[in-house]
Parts: sequence; C-alpha cells; structure tokens
Amino acid sequence: MPGSFFTSSSCGVCGKGAIEEVAVASRPLPGGPVLPRALVAGLPDGLRQPTFARTGGLHATGLFTPEGELACVREDVGRHNAMDKVVGWALREGLVPLWPHVLCVSGRL
Repeated sequence: MPGSFFTSSSCGVCGKGAIEEVAVASRPLPGGPVLPRALVAGLPDGLRQPTFARTGGLHATGLFTPEGELACVREDVGRHNAMDKVVGWALREGLVPLWPHVLCVSGRL
C-alpha cells in the first residue's frame, strides 16, 4: 500500500511567500519576442481592473501584444478562471496559438 502524500492543484505560484520560490531559470525561446524589462514591469498597470478598483476582490488576466498593447482583460474571483476567460476569448477571435502575445496575471504579493 502506497504511503500518504500531499498534492496541490495550484499553478505553483499560489501559496508562495517570495519571488525566489517561483523563479525559473531558462533560455529564451528561439525566435521569441524579446521584451524590455520596463515593458514587462508595466504590464500589471495595463490590466485596468474596473471591478477590482471598486471591490478589491478579483483577479485579472490580460493578453498583451509584444509591444505592450492590451488585447483582452478578464476578471474573476480565481486567477485561473480569469485565465480561462482570456483563452476562451482568444479562441473565438482566432488568436490561438497565442504566440507571440504575452499573458499577465494578477497576484497578491
């Protein structure tokens, strides 16, 4: 009989207390967009969360062009649900695969 173990259905970011706990070292994808640090740092401000501004209780996912232009933003009580809404929108718009777009997801840190 196997022993007991703990598992989680989270994305791996939920429950982490420091950015160092989720840092990943990887090589850039060949042919991928190279995004300036300032553009990446500014993406959260581009989420434009109207409901969060009123309630303080929702997560958001935004789909951006490599130039930082917002293509779609969706909110939900769960960040995974917000992501699902963006992917659904992108499917309807014929944007899948999402390459070279950039996704930005809200967090609580």
